[in-house]
Amino acid sequence: MKMVAATSSVPMDALHRVSGEALSNAGTTEKTVYIIMAGGGTGGHIYPGLAVLEALQPSLINLRRPVKIIWAATPRPIDQRLLGSFDFIRQSIRPWNSNPFRWPGFYVAWHQTCHYWQGFFSEHQVAAVLALGGYAAGAVAYEAARRKIPVGLLNPDALAGRANRFLMGRADAIFTQWPLDSKTNHRFVSRTQVVGCPVRRTMVPIPRTTAATRLALHSDCKTLVITGASLGAQTINRAIALLLADPEIQQFLNTTGGSRWQILHLAGLEHAAELRAHADRLTTIPWKVLDYCDDMAAVWSMADLAITRAGAGTCAELACMGVPAILMPYPFHKDRHQEANAEILAVAGAAVIVHDAKNDTHNAAALKSMLLRLLSEPDRLADMAMAARLQARPQAAQAVARWLLEQIQLQCGETK
Repeated sequence: MKMVAATSSVPMDALHRVSGEALSNAGTTEKTVYIIMAGGGTGGHIYPGLAVLEALQPSLINLRRPVKIIWAATPRPIDQRLLGSFDFIRQSIRPWNSNPFRWPGFYVAWHQTCHYWQGFFSEHQVAAVLALGGYAAGAVAYEAARRKIPVGLLNPDALAGRANRFLMGRADAIFTQWPLDSKTNHRFVSRTQVVGCPVRRTMVPIPRTTAATRLALHSDCKTLVITGASLGAQTINRAIALLLADPEIQQFLNTTGGSRWQILHLAGLEHAAELRAHADRLTTIPWKVLDYCDDMAAVWSMADLAITRAGAGTCAELACMGVPAILMPYPFHKDRHQEANAEILAVAGAAVIVHDAKNDTHNAAALKSMLLRLLSEPDRLADMAMAARLQARPQAAQAVARWLLEQIQLQCGETK
């Protein structure tokens, strides 16, 4: 049977159980087998899962029993936008907060979410849970492990976050983008596979003229791509606004190396309007501001240089697409795991790091210095692009999909 993708969401505050009738495959007498994809809140916790399902789907066609995907997500708008074609559960789970006054709310939400999944697992046959990282994966993977349901954990960051550290001891398989630190690796080496971070099948370079047409850009201009990932990054956005108001940068982007540069800026769903006001006043450089873009293959195909955060998924895409980058790791996480991600690409020669000082003026000055240096060295940019490609692991999605298929086959009694 083919994988079914329904178009409904089930809010946990309105429904404690998903009825078997609501999620059954009409017209079949075979009992449905479920796969739970657990992760949400940012594109970095969703896109790798979508890539895995894309790799898995062809293998489901000839199975004797229907397979259905349920996504354990969050109430954030980005989840609705990216998961609109799936049944997804808007869990009441919250991220852990170090403020003791918020602990009661966290524990109430945790227990509500665990109770929900206890009911779901009692009513449905679940082949596996794939935890995609972050707090949205915690309760469902925890309850699955308690019931001996196989749990796969995707840990694409160089340093595991709080939720992933909690789940590592409960996961049957751990898939990483890079080798774990020696202490963690020693504990979980038998369950760990270094496969890379899953990226979508479409994440391959396309002709520049095609990409320019799809994005309404100039194909004959060099392109500086700026993005703070799916939610945007205000410290980057505001630094760029100051940077592009600098006459020296304007002149440089218009004359360096005999080429004119254009800016493609993915500002974030909530921040684009503020940036467009700046872009409308800038007449010397083409500056296109988008709130969000689903066509990242076209974006990276246009990019001659990127200024971006250093999320695990972004690093994987930069590598697969061979994009040299100035990385500004997210500075507000306690463990600073994006700095560890950035360091891997920087050591490989694929990127340079500008630390986010959380100050617009300081960030703009640091970016100006780095841009003037890099744009004056086209050979260095070419070397960085080649170094990025050498970091690519384009088969990551297939590796994780194979593990999921094995769990489905065990449930269906179709092991060879």
